[in-house]
Amino acid sequence: MRELKKNVVEMNDVANQNKVDIELIKHDIKSIRTETNIHNKQTEKDFASIHKKIDKIDTRLWAVAALIIATTFGKLLADLFMT
Repeated sequence: MRELKKNVVEMNDVANQNKVDIELIKHDIKSIRTETNIHNKQTEKDFASIHKKIDKIDTRLWAVAALIIATTFGKLLADLFMT
């Protein structure tokens, strides 16, 4: 009988410890989710900023390319009509 009571007490202790562990794990998961969401929002802002900068650089490169092409054609046309 004592052995049975001892086993029941040990099982209750294990069950209580499991409850505590489960609550701790739930809290950790919630914290990780919160931190991940904050990180994701910041990452999205960073990507948007980088995207804007890349668009500006792209526009400038196209402007330089157009200027080079216009200069080349202008020189070709000038040479055609000047000779």
